[in-house]
Amino acid sequence: MNTIPPSSVPDSHSPKNDSELMDALLASRRRWKSLTQLVADLIFETDGEGRFSFFEAGSALGWADHELIGESSTRLLPFVDAAPGPNPFRTHTVMRGRRCWIKRADGSFACLLIYATPLQSPSGQHTGVRGLGIDVSDEAHANADLSVSRLHSEIIRRITTTMRSRALSRLGIPPAFEELAALLGAAGGILISETPSGETETGEEDEDDLVYRIDGATTPFNAAMEARLREPDDGELFEPRFLQIDGHDVILCRSRVRYNTPAAMALWRNGLGVWGQDDANLADAALATFAAALEMNALNRTLARNARFDPLTGMLNRSGMIAEISRRLPRLDRERLSGTLLVIGLDRFADINARFGFEAGDSALQQVATYLRDAIRPTDLAGRLGGDIFGLWLDGADHFVAAERAETFCQQGAAIFLAEPVTLTFSVGLAARSWETGEGVESLIDRASLAMRSVKLAGGARWHTSMEESSP
Repeated sequence: MNTIPPSSVPDSHSPKNDSELMDALLASRRRWKSLTQLVADLIFETDGEGRFSFFEAGSALGWADHELIGESSTRLLPFVDAAPGPNPFRTHTVMRGRRCWIKRADGSFACLLIYATPLQSPSGQHTGVRGLGIDVSDEAHANADLSVSRLHSEIIRRITTTMRSRALSRLGIPPAFEELAALLGAAGGILISETPSGETETGEEDEDDLVYRIDGATTPFNAAMEARLREPDDGELFEPRFLQIDGHDVILCRSRVRYNTPAAMALWRNGLGVWGQDDANLADAALATFAAALEMNALNRTLARNARFDPLTGMLNRSGMIAEISRRLPRLDRERLSGTLLVIGLDRFADINARFGFEAGDSALQQVATYLRDAIRPTDLAGRLGGDIFGLWLDGADHFVAAERAETFCQQGAAIFLAEPVTLTFSVGLAARSWETGEGVESLIDRASLAMRSVKLAGGARWHTSMEESSP
């Protein structure tokens, strides 16, 4: 009977061999773990059902190493069903560097680059996944911040370009405001900048408040928002604020304007809680751009006003007087109407300065300016031609009307109050203009001034008419 000799090959199923194989697998895992810990913030293995069989994340995610063993990987991916691409913890293909937002233990999210490979049984069946993750949250947030900054820069560039496309930057604000609202997805908005009110010597009103509306709500809501923008700031910080009013989510911004009252802007969307801080920051930056244009406009208006008006009395100065009379002459010629210029000099004004001081002299000039303004019609003009010399333009008045007015000035003088009551007398020169002559303003001033000086040389407190008229 033949006997088969015992095989020299060890039995692969012997307890000794199973133990050696397990030791080898554990050693392999320890080596893999040691290597991956050098570069990875997350090390994991899952079984065929997507449950964690090994998990280690250190402090990156806040989970304890054994807290998730046996738990479904979907705990870290609450939105996995809606996310594009495969679940990295249940992938059947090799995954290299897929960005994935992983839920931390505190409920926040971290962005990880996931590297994973599927595990298979000897028969080729899927048995799980082994992989690692590298935390790139700082980079992701930095990229997001950079993207937001680039978007903000592009929007500011576009609205600035829109404003510069207009001849006056103020005229470019409404279309730029509309563009801002469209880019932010606002349902409506209001922009307001109050300007100092008052009436000039020419009778022209200053510009009204800039109020621009993008209708996107009911009239009462628009009125309520405008009223809120007009409320005094009471020293509050000029930071964008979020308000929730009548079902609208509102961003309200204010910006200081040195030569105007503050500019204010409101934008709103339908619904609550739909604005973010990035939106508020962009709206605030845009308002600063609008405010700069408004400030430049106010400065230009101030400079233009100072170029035409006397800063001490608020009257038209010589240049302003010439410009305004020149503007009126063509109308007078068309209507065949006259006009008369009175040049008025104060008698012995130097004595006022010597007796009471220069500040009192300035006060005297201001009081005389008020007296002369009150003595003429709203359609006439009053100006300070220089020093103690004033000018009155009687629009449409002939020589006889002007002579009556001059006689009243010379008889009554002007009662002013300094350290004690003082009555000033006037020397008045008249120059009448007929529509037939086409005489210019400079010639009128020269003739009236010459007549006024002749009165002064004669002792003052009288009036004299220049009878010469320049030819057309």
